[in-house]
Amino acid sequence: MSHDTSGESADLASSPLDGRYRILSRLGSGGMADVYLARDESLGRLVAVKVLKERLAADAEFVERFRIEAQAAASLNHPAIVAVYDRGKAGASPYIAMEYVDGESLKQRLRRKGRLSPDEAAATALAVLAALNEAHARHIVHRDVTSSNVLVDGTGRVKVADFGIARMGASALTRTGAMLGTSSYLSPEQAQGRSADTRSDLYSLGVVLFEILTGQLPFSGESDLAVAMQHVSAAPPNPRSLSSDVPEAYAAVVMTALSKQPADRYQSADEFAAALRSARDGGHAAPAAVLRVEAGPPVPAAVPRPPSAAPAPAATVVAADALTRPADGATRYMSEVRQAPAARPRGRRLWRWVALAAIIAAAAAGAWAVYALVLAPGTKVPGLTGRARDEAVAVLKKDGLKPVVHEVWADRFDAGIVARQRPRAGVKVDDGSKVDLWVSRGPLHIPAPDLAGKRSVAATTLLEGESLTARKRKAATRNVPKGEIYRQEPAAGATVKRGDTVTFWVSSGPPVVTVPDVVGRSSGDAGAALEAEGFVVSIDYVAGWGEFPGDVVEQDPVAGTRLRKGDEVVIKVAVF
Repeated sequence: MSHDTSGESADLASSPLDGRYRILSRLGSGGMADVYLARDESLGRLVAVKVLKERLAADAEFVERFRIEAQAAASLNHPAIVAVYDRGKAGASPYIAMEYVDGESLKQRLRRKGRLSPDEAAATALAVLAALNEAHARHIVHRDVTSSNVLVDGTGRVKVADFGIARMGASALTRTGAMLGTSSYLSPEQAQGRSADTRSDLYSLGVVLFEILTGQLPFSGESDLAVAMQHVSAAPPNPRSLSSDVPEAYAAVVMTALSKQPADRYQSADEFAAALRSARDGGHAAPAAVLRVEAGPPVPAAVPRPPSAAPAPAATVVAADALTRPADGATRYMSEVRQAPAARPRGRRLWRWVALAAIIAAAAAGAWAVYALVLAPGTKVPGLTGRARDEAVAVLKKDGLKPVVHEVWADRFDAGIVARQRPRAGVKVDDGSKVDLWVSRGPLHIPAPDLAGKRSVAATTLLEGESLTARKRKAATRNVPKGEIYRQEPAAGATVKRGDTVTFWVSSGPPVVTVPDVVGRSSGDAGAALEAEGFVVSIDYVAGWGEFPGDVVEQDPVAGTRLRKGDEVVIKVAVF
C-alpha cells in the first residue's frame, strides 16, 4: 500500500498527535476525514488515525456523526471488523485511532487483479456477512457497505471498515430526504431518503457480490442521482448476462439480495450466508419463490402462431416482447399496438393470442396465490411481539412450531417481553419450523453510573453488571487519595447504550517530582526553589560548615531523588 507523506500529514508529523500518536504518512482521504498511518508511542504499535476534516469540525452534526462512528465501532469486537482503539481531538478536529490493516481495499484488488472466482467471491462475502451479523446483533447498521470499505490484508483476511455513517438503534442524524452512502451501492430505500435497516446493508453487499463476480457494478450513469434512481426503479441485470461462467446458484443469490423491496431480500446476514454456502456447495441458493426478481407472472411455455411462411412483421416483435412483461402491463402494450397501422389481419390475430396468454398467466398467478395463502399445508406464524416470553413460547409449541429465544436490550419493551420475531406474523411455514423470538432484557439506553470515590474493582463490577465496558486509566492528583476514582467519561447520569465503554481515572496520588540540587545556595534561595516544586522545607542549622554563613551545606534527600509533591526536604545551613 502506497503512503502519501506530503501536505497536511507533514504538518501533523511535527509532534505526536495528542501527545501519543506520531503521524508517519497519509493512507487516504474521504469526504469526511483524512486517514493517516501513525505509531502509538505508548504501546509501540502501528495504528490508523482518522482525523475529521477541518472544514467539518465546526459543523456540530458532522462532529456528532463522527463521535457516533467511534462509539459504534468501539463496541464491536470481531476478527472481521476493524477495531477502534481510542478517540480524542487534534486541535479542533476530532480523531479516531483504529487498527491498521496492512493490505488493500477490495476495490483496489479488483482494479489490480480483476474479478474473483466464484469460490473467492463467496469466501469474501461470507467474511463480510459474519462482520455484519455481529454489528446487526448490536443494532448497528453500517449503511455504507462498499468494496472500498472491505479491506484485505497480506494474508487474505477480510475486514470491514468505516462505520462512518452508521446509525445506532433508532437514532438518525440525516436531514429529511438526505442520502448517506455511496450511490453505486445504495439500497432503494436509502436512495429515496427513507430509513435504512439491516436489510439495506444486505442489499449493498449484494451489489459488492455482483461486482466481484462480474468485475462490473449493476448500475451506472452520468451522475450519482442517475445511479441512485436506477436502484429505485430499474431491474438489475443477471450476473450471468455479463459473465456467463458465474454459476446459476450464485446469480440467484445476488438477484435475491438485490430485490427492490426489503421484505423480498434475505432477512438477516445468517440467512444470506446460508444461501451463499448452499450455492457454493452445489445446492440451490434459495426456494424458487424467493428467487423471483420482479419478473412478473410465469411466461406460457408456448404460444400458438398463425400458419404463415412469411417473416413476422415488426408489430409481432413488439407483441412477443409483451409476453415477458407483468400481466398488469399487458393492456398497455396491447393499446400501443392497436394504434399501429392495422393493414395486416395476421397482426390482429396474433394479438388475440397475446391477450389470451396474458389472461392465462394472470389466472395462473392468482390460483397460485390462493393455493399458497389458503390451501397449502402448513401453519401461519402467530403475532407474538409485545407478549410475555413464556406465553409466546407456549403459543408456538401449541401450534406445532419450534421457538428459539434470543435476548436483546430494547428500549420500548419491558424485560421478558418479545421485542421482535422472525418469520413475521401471518407468514405460512411448514409444521415444526423454527420461529426466532427476541426477548427484551430491559432498556438499551441507561444513565451512566456514578463512579466517583469508588475503587477500580468495584467500578468495573458495577459497569459490567450494567453490560457496559470498563476502561481504566491512572493519573496523579493532589486532592484525591491514591486508588480512588476522581473522573469519568461519559459523566455520571449521561445516557449511554449497553455495550458502550465508560472510561474512569484512578488517582495514583500526588505527582512525582525530581528534587533539585540546592547545596551551595543561600538558605532563602534554596527554600524558595524547593517550595516552587511543591516540597515542604525543613532547616537544620550546623556550625563550622562552609566558608559563608547562611549557605546550604547539605540536603536530604540528595539532588535527583524523585518524591511526591508535599514530601519533606531537609536542608542544612551553616552558621559559622
